[in-house]
Amino acid sequence: MAERVHIVVTSGSGDGRGLATARDVRKRLEQEGYAARVQTFRGLGELVKWTRTAPAAFSHLVAVGGDATMSAVAEAAIRLSVPFLPVPSGFGNLFTSAFEHPGEHEQVVALLGRGVLVWSYLAVVGTEVFLSHQSYGYVARIQEGVEQLHRPRQRYLRLLSYYRMAAAQLSDDRLDAIQLEIDGRAIPGKAGLVTIANVETYRGFLSLTPTASPVDGFFDVCVIPWATRARMLAQLLKFVLDMPGCRDEIALYRGRHVRVRVNRRRPEDVRVLPSALPVLVPPGSLERL
Repeated sequence: MAERVHIVVTSGSGDGRGLATARDVRKRLEQEGYAARVQTFRGLGELVKWTRTAPAAFSHLVAVGGDATMSAVAEAAIRLSVPFLPVPSGFGNLFTSAFEHPGEHEQVVALLGRGVLVWSYLAVVGTEVFLSHQSYGYVARIQEGVEQLHRPRQRYLRLLSYYRMAAAQLSDDRLDAIQLEIDGRAIPGKAGLVTIANVETYRGFLSLTPTASPVDGFFDVCVIPWATRARMLAQLLKFVLDMPGCRDEIALYRGRHVRVRVNRRRPEDVRVLPSALPVLVPPGSLERL
């Protein structure tokens, strides 16, 4: 009996390119003797509902999309205990970049046959999980602002929109003040930016956690002290340009349980869920990590 492969994709993934990739993967799988099906979702909310109720009717689960799609579909792979194969088709693709997952359909199909099954950890925050990172403070506000706007299709225009949003927020005096505990130990002082990561964040652009790994069972936590918005933006620009001393004011920590309190609100707990996700990765990727 042919192995059943379920391929999920959101209709807007990669500005429509994700759906074409999913169909190419299905066609190639059928040529190789698999029983493959593509299921398309209109948005992330619809996809999340499916991941929590999908029946155990397939042997492998393939997700085509960006980091938000991967985090959502990972819940189904964990619940059903089936091998998960992520295919990058988004803007960030941080999780797939860590393992060097391919995006071409021929390579994806080959990986189903020769991939290495590893058990990756992931993060739990509230009732949700994430595979890449969770940010608080200045960068989080910039990202939220861009996500609420019409996002350009071209990558360079998308990056430009982040810079514009950062500059626009310089006139806003409401800089978040963040208090932090890592594994029960309070981090002194206030932070203006915190990133909790399983993987290297914004590789090639804003690498806040350059040594984070999705298989070591620890978060890498980047903390930038509270400052004025102008100083915060200057610090991030030094990062982007890789200027001398760009990391002098930045602290990096490691831990399994992070408690974040933003502006004296109720704290949010971010915890490691160890060895939870069965993910197929390219041979040699663990050694390179």
